[in-house]
Order: sequence, then structure tokens, then C-alpha cells
Amino acid sequence: MLYVFAVNQSLSVRHTHLTRHQGETPELPPVADWLGVDVNTDQIELFPVTDLSGLGLSSYLTTAFAVEDSALGDDARRLDALQGPVLLVPSDAMSGVPVPGPTVTQVAVLPMAEPDHSGRMVLKSPVVAPVETPPQAVPTRPVNVPGWIIVGCLVLSAVALLIMVM
Repeated sequence: MLYVFAVNQSLSVRHTHLTRHQGETPELPPVADWLGVDVNTDQIELFPVTDLSGLGLSSYLTTAFAVEDSALGDDARRLDALQGPVLLVPSDAMSGVPVPGPTVTQVAVLPMAEPDHSGRMVLKSPVVAPVETPPQAVPTRPVNVPGWIIVGCLVLSAVALLIMVM
């Protein structure tokens, strides 16, 4: 679930997935005190809605937090009408159910898309066992002995025979 809160005070701090990716580490306000639960601030976003530059908050939530359009329902108009800073907190980032204090107002609680692990994996092509081929014999070339070596051996044999006969 994604909890959306309007922050009831002005803030200049920006703490989003993008700012964290860029290495920014701003000093955050006491978000855990605001919500009455421990909060993993590495998963939250806190920013002024004007940072969305014309993109409605509802569109941002569907893009950045995988909230389905159908889950927004009547909340979409209310989310897009928000002004000022907002605090977006996935339920995984909190140690329990939030109990908002006077600094924040809960605007919506929206289901986020969950991975579907219930289906079986369907193979798109049949599995074919690899074909084993026998190793190829390396062709051998006949040894070519130069003709002068053969002639030389014949001459030496003839000389050795003459020497023996004499």
C-alpha cells in the first residue's frame, strides 16, 4: 500500500528516488514523529507538488509507484488538486500503521502493483536436446619425402654394396 499525506507546513526539502540516486542527502524533518511509527526514509518521497511541472500527482503515482489507474478512482481528482509538499510512504517503509499527527493529513491509501508469482512459466518454443556429434578425425597428409633424399639413400646403398663386394 502507498500512503499519501499532505504536509501542513511549508518545506523546501526534496527527498525522492531521483535525489537519492543523484547522491543528495538532505536533512529530513522528523517524519517518524509525524506518522507515529518508525520510517525507513530510503523508501519515502517528500517534495512540493509543483516539482511535478504540470504532471498530476495521480499520474506520478501510477508511474513512480506502480499504482494502477483503476485503484485511484475518485482519489485522482483530490490528489491532482493538492498544493504544497506531499509525503509518499510505502507501507513497507513503516514499522506499523501510521497515526498521523497535526503536521500531516492522510489523503489516500492506494494499492501498489504486486508481482504475480502464481502462474506457471510457459515456454515459447519446445526444448530440444542438443545433438551430439562424434569428434571428427583430423585428416593426415601422407609424408612427402623429397626426391633427392631417396636418390641419396640409393646412392649410399649402392656404394656400401660395392664396398662389401670388393
